Amino acid sequence: MASKPGQVPAARSPGHELVDHTSEITLRIRAPTYSGLVSEATRAFSELVPASLRGRVSRDHREFRIEGVDGTALLVHWLNEIVYLCEVEHWLPIEVDLVERNGSALHVRAKGVALEGPFVLVKAATLHRAAIEEGPEGLVAEVTLDV
Repeated sequence: MASKPGQVPAARSPGHELVDHTSEITLRIRAPTYSGLVSEATRAFSELVPASLRGRVSRDHREFRIEGVDGTALLVHWLNEIVYLCEVEHWLPIEVDLVERNGSALHVRAKGVALEGPFVLVKAATLHRAAIEEGPEGLVAEVTLDV
């Protein structure tokens, strides 16, 4: 069933879409669980990075601890960590294999790819209009990226 304009469809299975705007991109992410939401957000962000910047996929995992006041803030802070990693460390997480949320802390373990240089399209993920809603078939999140 198609959703009406401005209405976010219920999550039936993992997925995402990128909604373009003049100075921002809106990620609409859906997944059955919060862990799936973090994984899908990581995949969505990785689609923004051109293949020409990507090196080899690392077999090693990197671990991250993110803090925030709630699930929405944790998701936004995770996306900001990805922005930092791409710009400063030239590393892009592409596959999340562990997400543990414990109150105001998020533990993420991810595999990634080295970048040939900095990726600077995205300035930041914002809390402005960021939200996570729970529906009968899972979670749906919306996060705006400033570009």
